Amino acid sequence: MATIDNLDISIYDLYARREILVQEINQQLRLEEAGNIPPQTNVLSLNPELSQLDILLGVVALHTPWAHFFPPKSKLRRSPFVAHRVASTLGSLEDQAALFEYIEAIPCGSPEEEEKKHKILSCFKELDKLNEWMGFIFGRKGQFLQG
Repeated sequence: MATIDNLDISIYDLYARREILVQEINQQLRLEEAGNIPPQTNVLSLNPELSQLDILLGVVALHTPWAHFFPPKSKLRRSPFVAHRVASTLGSLEDQAALFEYIEAIPCGSPEEEEKKHKILSCFKELDKLNEWMGFIFGRKGQFLQG
């Protein structure tokens, strides 16, 4: 059983030594005075950097690329994270129009089928409207980026 007179005081001794070391470092580095330095202070470096030497001497640094290839000339790929149309998996706009006409031409045998057909056609109309909006937004974005 541990009592107060049997406790090991080496932990407290180590803590006191570490505190003395921290105080000495603070005095050497003058960390108490660090708060008085304004944030706008610039430190002048007298050692010239490589870019400054390049400018002075007219040296052009050569950077060898780790991979060098040109994009294919036939078709440029778009980023998979940027969609230019809503539901682009339905094909091109012409394919969507042909699919719309195909669904519109399907005869319906019951009122339930007619209702489903109407809902599908209204989805196609909404897709067309959303594609128009996205085209307008991308056009405006292009105008904004041009200046």
